Amino acid sequence: MSKGLMLGFLIILVTVFVTPTWAAPAHQGLTCAEDYTVQTNDWLSTIAEKYYGNVLAYTVIIEATNAAAQTDKRYTPITDPSVIELSQVLCLPSVADAEAMLNGEFSVQRAESVVPEEKMLVIAANRSLTGADSVLLIAGGAFTQTQKYEIKPGQEVRLELEPGDYKSTWIAAGGADFGRKFTAVAGRVVIAWLIPEESIASTELRAGRPIPGVDDEDLAHSHLQTPSVTTTETPYSPAVGQALLVVGNRSFADIPSTLTLSGGRFGEGKEIQINPAQEVLIALEPGTYRATWSAPAGEDGQPISRSREFTAKANKIGVVWFEPERSRAILQVPGEPAVELNEEESPNAQN
Repeated sequence: MSKGLMLGFLIILVTVFVTPTWAAPAHQGLTCAEDYTVQTNDWLSTIAEKYYGNVLAYTVIIEATNAAAQTDKRYTPITDPSVIELSQVLCLPSVADAEAMLNGEFSVQRAESVVPEEKMLVIAANRSLTGADSVLLIAGGAFTQTQKYEIKPGQEVRLELEPGDYKSTWIAAGGADFGRKFTAVAGRVVIAWLIPEESIASTELRAGRPIPGVDDEDLAHSHLQTPSVTTTETPYSPAVGQALLVVGNRSFADIPSTLTLSGGRFGEGKEIQINPAQEVLIALEPGTYRATWSAPAGEDGQPISRSREFTAKANKIGVVWFEPERSRAILQVPGEPAVELNEEESPNAQN
């Protein structure tokens, strides 16, 4: 994932855990617009994205909950941003208050800088559905030797990474081991997660500080591309004896897409939503599959769908990216020409 393609991979580089201390009382005008009870597989970042449309707003939830806990025993202070407990009650301010807090307009004690100016923030999680463990290996960059991080089911960690080129590998208990190379870029945010038992991993690029002179489309076509798929030397590494399917959404108009994969362990079909600036890696047993990419609207305003049957071969890689606003889906095998998928076309291709 070069060229700032942080999206380039599910990484979660380790470095410094941010454990802020909270002392200041809540701002007079700050109230809890809603109480939220933590559910299974919840993370502060996903709750923040759901309610505020911004994963970085997790700091708002921490600040508000800790402030409320000073006067209300229903709330438990959050001392480690990586840990929230099942059934824990969180204080969610209104959207307006959350925006004001993020903008520094409230005097509530705020968390340390969310995106360090000289580092990349990585938020990674184990989203196991069955309690499976996972391990993340990181090599290169600021590390002189490979680092090993164990991420338990339901655990989310936040790390700061020095800029540089790295190689990451997910080891999924009961699943496959796979990974990719990537470049850490200062001031950016990456959301990464793994579902171990399904051998599915994701990396999603989120806005940090804006990059001067780069508009949304430029960002989509520079940071989110995988330029090295045009050669046989790709940043991806499949598990031994398995194929690796890499799927990305390069929308620059914030249009989500859905991948439906059928065949093999997916049976009649499994739907995977892929957000703009998100890349999903899927380990596949050799065999025949059908992939269908769909989005709510294309350039003509109509829902779009592209489908293709393909053969996954051991130790081979297939890269697919979707451009919803242009009604395009592209498939490429490293070292071979890219193929645009047509609406009615479904010839056999090979990973």
